[in-house]
This record gives sequence, structure tokens and C-alpha cells, in this order.
Amino acid sequence: MGKSSLHQLTDGGLRIGWAIEDVTPEGPVSLYGQYYERISEYVQSRLTVTACAMEKIMDDGGSEQAVLVSMDVIYTLKEMQDAVRARLQEIIPDLDLNKIFLNATHTHSAPYPEVESGFGEILLDGICKAVINAWKNRKPAAVSTGFDYAVIGHNRRVMYANGTAEMYGDTEREDFLAIEGPTDPGIDLLFTWDLDKLLTGIWVNVACPAQVTESKYYVSSDFWSEVRKKVAERFGKTVHILPQCSAAGDIAPRDLTTRYRAGEPDMWDVPGIVEIGKRIDRVIQNVYPAASEKITTSIVLYHKVRQIRIPTRVVSDEEYRKALAVVNTIKAAKPADPSSPLTAWNRFLKEIKDNEKTKAYGPWDSKTSDYGWLRPMEIVVQQYEDKHRPAYYTYELHVMRINDVALATNPFELFVDYGFAITARSKGCQTFLVQFAGDSGGYLPTQRVLNGGGYSAMANNIGTEGGKVLVEETVAMINAMWDDRH
Repeated sequence: MGKSSLHQLTDGGLRIGWAIEDVTPEGPVSLYGQYYERISEYVQSRLTVTACAMEKIMDDGGSEQAVLVSMDVIYTLKEMQDAVRARLQEIIPDLDLNKIFLNATHTHSAPYPEVESGFGEILLDGICKAVINAWKNRKPAAVSTGFDYAVIGHNRRVMYANGTAEMYGDTEREDFLAIEGPTDPGIDLLFTWDLDKLLTGIWVNVACPAQVTESKYYVSSDFWSEVRKKVAERFGKTVHILPQCSAAGDIAPRDLTTRYRAGEPDMWDVPGIVEIGKRIDRVIQNVYPAASEKITTSIVLYHKVRQIRIPTRVVSDEEYRKALAVVNTIKAAKPADPSSPLTAWNRFLKEIKDNEKTKAYGPWDSKTSDYGWLRPMEIVVQQYEDKHRPAYYTYELHVMRINDVALATNPFELFVDYGFAITARSKGCQTFLVQFAGDSGGYLPTQRVLNGGGYSAMANNIGTEGGKVLVEETVAMINAMWDDRH
């Protein structure tokens, strides 16, 4: 694997460049991803930014372009993407900056990626350097694709006999009925090569966020650090990995029904990220031989960008009354002294600390505690009472076609069913869905999830009407790329 072929490929006008930058902060930092603050004690694995720049030179001298940037952070923020484009405006004049898009792996073991912060400046510098270097590194290239299955993520919402559901719910309860939704074990791969058929990088698209370490007290790029390590051992350190999280809003890397009885590694700590790294590596091994036999420089490349407007979720009168009742009830029991151990917040924190000492596995916090209910219900009340709340949310949709493969982005924690609705109707033989891209849109649940309630079904900015528009707009934009006019 990795030796040059005697028969060099013919240049088909495709140019690909790769670059990676380390964006790990120094010293203790606040880790983002839970209601409560976690200060890092050490670095378990480095945080990185990886950029893949693509350009197809056309016969008429024009070109199609794309720069994909994957980051080991929890979200992509529109402000960060805008700042990247603004900084690069005079530096890369031959790149259409609108063809750059960022996506996040959703690790909960990195600082919040806001621009106006110490970490934000590190991240912004890293992204810009990665984009500049990837663009400079463009060389004649080829691609091939592959697909396989592996169990990486599991649905994390538990249904009970009374019709309610909870994220990370207790499956040992006598009224446990079912796991609420599906999983997506498919892994899409796109391999990039030079003209000597030497591997230069792999896009890896997995329907699972990188949140094994979501409650730990160390900096970590989660299971992607293990994937990078395995790929470097197998192919060399010059081969890059571009991580992508597919539609996985209701997915996490844990099986809530087996509960480790069969000996699965701890999916809340390092053993879990090592195991998932092995599983993804096995997929790459399985697919590599066939992918290396269908390398092509004959490339169809399209990349379209559109602003999509979808309706925000309307809070009904009944939802408002119920939320307000919860808020008023919990606040009525609040002690006058905010430092009292009996406040909802302090009881929430104490439960976490107690669970961290006594429980073998997470979650250590409870979204069904008083504070767990208070926080989202306050948001629902605010949404209802805010007379200036926008009726629509606008986001930037990127759609690409690479030969018979499609790619489409969204900014949400998009529930799996929406992903299936897009991939099933796509004209692409494979469809790479990339969530956490371009902005942070929050959870986008289905009606089944809203019916079940619980965390991830409450206080959502976008509801099922918005989800329907997202699916229709994405499918239409993908399939237009297979129109005869292209």
C-alpha cells in the first residue's frame, strides 16, 4: 500500500491540495459541551484543523473550486467562517472564498470556538494557514470512492410505555419500550491520489459525533485522533484525514441496551476512542483494495452554494403554558440565598460530582433534574414571548458533485431520519451529508422525537416544517447536478 505505480495517470485537470494545522490551546482551558463548566487538566490528544482544496481546470480555462475544512471543535460558527473569508480576501485572490466551508467533528473536549476569544484567535489562525497551504499545495490529482459498514454510533433516545422519551434514558426500567429511532452504520469514503497513484488523503463520513469524551476533564479530538494515528501507521504521516459527521442528531457512540455486559470498552473514556478508531480503520482497510483499482483522473466536479431560508419552530399556546408552569414551579421553590445547596443549579452540580465518584459510566448529569428541565423551558418561554423572533432561519447550503458522488452540508444536529430522506432520493450513488457545517443551528428533531419530548426535543429553533424544507431544498439542489444541462 503506498508504492508508486509504473504507469503514471494522465492529468485530467483535477488539482488537490492538503494541509493540517495544530490548534491545541496551552494550559487549562474551559471545555464546551455540557451545562456545567469543565476545566481541562491535560491534553489527551491534539486538536487539529484539516483542509482539502480541490480545483477542476475546465477546457475553456475556467475552473470549479472547493475548500473543505474540518475542525476538532463542537460547532462551526458563521462568525468564524465569515472571519476566515474576510482574512483571506487579499491573500488568495484566485480562490472564490464562497467555495470555502467549515465543518466540526463535535468533540466536547475543546473550548468554544467563538472568534472573540483566545482560542478563537488560535483557531482562526489555524484555519487560515490550513486553507492557504492546502491551496498552495494543489497538484494534479485523482480520486476514487468506497463504502462499507461499521457500528460506530447508536441511537441515544430511549422510549417508555407512556410515550415519553429521554436522551440516555435508563433501559433497565420495567416500562422501557424501545430505542426511539434508527442508526446509520454506513461509512462513505473518498480517496485522493497523486498521478503516481500514491494516496494523499481520505474523506471519512461517519454518522456519529465525536463525543466519547464528552464529560471528561481533558482536551481531546476524541476518536478522530485514533483514526489519524492508524492511518499514519498504515500509509505514512503525509496522508491526511478529513473527518465529516453525517446526519446524527440523535446518535452517540454508546449502546444503551447491552450496557457493557458483553465486554465493550468504556465509551465514555479513552478505551472507547481507541475502539472506534480501530473500527473506522478496519473499514478503510476493507475498502482500500477496491478503491485503489478504480482511481480516475476523469472528473466531473460541480460546487453550488445557496442561501436557504427555512421556517423557525412556532411555540404553541399549550407548549408555552406548560413550559411557563415548569419554570414558575421550580423558581417558586428557589431559596432566597443563591449560594444555598438547595437551589436547582447547586443540586444539579452536586449530583454530577456524586455520580462522577460512584458511577462507572456516564452520563453524570441528569437532564431530568429540576435544572435540566428549567433551562430548556426558560428558552421555550423566551421564544414564545419574543415578538421579534425571526420567522425564518437562513443558512448556507453547499452541494457538490464529484463524478457519481454527492455532498451536501447543513448546520444542524440533524436527526438520522432526515439524512435517510435525503440520501434515499439523491441521484448520487453515494451521498456525503456533512452536518455542523457553516453555522450552529442546534438540534433538528423529527415529529416522532417531538412527540416523545425530553432533552433534544425541547427548545429547538427549527421544527419539522423547517426539516421538511431542508430535505426538499437539499434533494432538489443535489439532483439538479445530474440534470442534462450540466
